[in-house]
Amino acid sequence: MSQSPLREPWLQTIAQVFTQSPVYAVGGAVRNTLMGLPVSDIDLCGAPRPDAVMKLCEGTPIHARLRAAHFGTVELHLDGHMAEYTTFRQDSYRTGHQPVAVRFADTVEVDAMRRDFSVNALYSPLQNPDTVIDPTGGLIHLQSRTLHTVTRDPDQVLKDDGLRILRAVRFQSELGFTLTDAVLKSCKKYASLLDEIAAERKRDELTRLLLSDNKYPMLARTVPPVSAGLATLVQIGVWPKLFGTLVPFDFTAFDHAAELSISAKFALLYHRMTPDELMNRMTALRYANRDVKYAADILAAFQALQKQHSKPSDILCFGLPALHDCKALLRALAEDDTAYYDAYLHAEQRLAAIAEDGLPPGLKELAVGGNDLLALCQKTGMPKVQIGAVLAELWRDTVNGHIPNRRDALLAQAERIWIDSTPHE
Repeated sequence: MSQSPLREPWLQTIAQVFTQSPVYAVGGAVRNTLMGLPVSDIDLCGAPRPDAVMKLCEGTPIHARLRAAHFGTVELHLDGHMAEYTTFRQDSYRTGHQPVAVRFADTVEVDAMRRDFSVNALYSPLQNPDTVIDPTGGLIHLQSRTLHTVTRDPDQVLKDDGLRILRAVRFQSELGFTLTDAVLKSCKKYASLLDEIAAERKRDELTRLLLSDNKYPMLARTVPPVSAGLATLVQIGVWPKLFGTLVPFDFTAFDHAAELSISAKFALLYHRMTPDELMNRMTALRYANRDVKYAADILAAFQALQKQHSKPSDILCFGLPALHDCKALLRALAEDDTAYYDAYLHAEQRLAAIAEDGLPPGLKELAVGGNDLLALCQKTGMPKVQIGAVLAELWRDTVNGHIPNRRDALLAQAERIWIDSTPHE
């Protein structure tokens, strides 16, 4: 059996510094260790207040960095690792995601009640990592792969923080848990709280959900992660708060889309919509411009490929990476709907022809560039501002098979393009 991640030497060094008061790993580090899953982030907690933690670390190998004293948060850096320590506390909420009032506490039992789900309120003292303290029934829920809140009544947890609704669905998808009926009912009851959550936070949870099929590939699952999560978003009534007017559909294509990037998965979500509608929604969720643009390119390529007589330039203009993602998107759709199979074959044939014929995927692969056309400007009087347009037309002529990708042929064609576009008196 492999060693527990909580026995790593750097964590045991931290344990030795906290000699007078135990320090506990909590949340995902304990949960994943018990499930045999990888541990990424280490969250620690204990009774000592931030100032006491800073003093404890003085003169030790641990570099303590006070991050948010009012929340009791201190970063502990050691040997290239970082753990986030937070003092036991009670939180009070009014609206939104952040607590408006914090009161420090002294026990695990009190601290557990500020957390969201019982499987995230499991504590292991670093001084004895084989021990698990379970104040809210998380071990039973972990064994049955059930997701329930730290309280018997989920309303007490979900009414404080609308983001916990998305976290519940994300944990369902990532970890293969089943939400209890009470949690589902409460999520639906408080769905309106998502209106108070910043778009960036909703984006982050949604991204994790859409990529959950790659999170823990070693995890045995009984239901497909992404399609089940999306169906739950519909069931609890939060779908419009994430996707606006997009109509829910049969999500089974996502069962075959694990290889797709987040942009490609948005293209799959919006495959019946326009690129502009996709871009507007991703922008509203604060996705990076490059991800938005790439998703729109994949969707535009998808729509072009469904036209069986499209020219190579009609699809290559979106770039080879977008075409490969588009092909994977079509394959995912074709697994359950044969209406997309011909388009998938068309994409496969087009990509094979592009590779076989050595067609330039973009302007950079043309045998001429802007500097080569400067001589044409001097010879014919063509304005330099026209160089980009001429290069684009040369590229289209090349990939559509009208001229070879050779410097002499391209320069001759460039001159013809300019002469033909110049009005004759």
